[in-house]
Amino acid sequence: MKTFALLITLIFSVSNTPSVTTIASYNFLDALEKNVITSEVKGNADSPHYIQPVVITLTNTSTETIKITIPNGQIFTSELVQDVIVTQEELLTLAPKETKNLPLYAMCMQQYESGANDLETYTPGGIATGHLAELAEEIENRKDFNTLGQYSIWAITDGGHLNNISGFDEDEALHLKTFTAGLLEVPVPEYDPDDYLTNYNDNGLITRSATGKFKFYFSSESAVTIAMFDENDIIVRELYNNPNTPKGKHDLEFKFDTEVYQNKVYYVRLIKDGEIKINMTMKPRGS
Repeated sequence: MKTFALLITLIFSVSNTPSVTTIASYNFLDALEKNVITSEVKGNADSPHYIQPVVITLTNTSTETIKITIPNGQIFTSELVQDVIVTQEELLTLAPKETKNLPLYAMCMQQYESGANDLETYTPGGIATGHLAELAEEIENRKDFNTLGQYSIWAITDGGHLNNISGFDEDEALHLKTFTAGLLEVPVPEYDPDDYLTNYNDNGLITRSATGKFKFYFSSESAVTIAMFDENDIIVRELYNNPNTPKGKHDLEFKFDTEVYQNKVYYVRLIKDGEIKINMTMKPRGS
């Protein structure tokens, strides 16, 4: 009798074990090829071209819940503006027929083309390889979603000078400059403390200054930068950088050297936690 009771108990336990639902997982390009998703990628006007320059819209066309991985190194191409390379892997879960929008961490790939805009649509390209792939991984590992990462990308894609990899965070600038030089198998250029173009922490090097100020209230501690862009919406210089700006009202002053930056017009933007909050037009030469 005891044996019979134990058998009944085991059968009951097995029959009431909940079934495990397996969610199908796809790489982004594979999901497109298998027609289980549709996608649209457009420029993101709320972010500069080196943080989250594009927004992807994904729709699950299947009747099952799926997971989609957008890998680091995924390239999206454009006919009119710079192509972009994804610098942080993303994983999305989509319910049947669900649509999600997601800004992508990415960076531009052709320095002398225009930056992303919200009117431009991008096409999925391939996956980066070689030096570009290694650099994109390093940017994600160190969370260098900033101008230093962008100038490093351009050093690979456009042959930009390694000294362009400069900014307020001199230690991180040196790391990325050294890492990129290692990929290219070239020497790390010597740092010149008297060179205004590569020295962001000494306004005493300015010969003739244009100045400005932003007044802004931050509801919580924020990463804040002020950056200057040219007519093509391409970064030319950071003017202020504080990743730990405290809560409260701030008067944020900035200046730059008009003997060095001589375009007729620049756009100076206050960027809070990767999002553009204020856009100011400056005409330093009185044009």
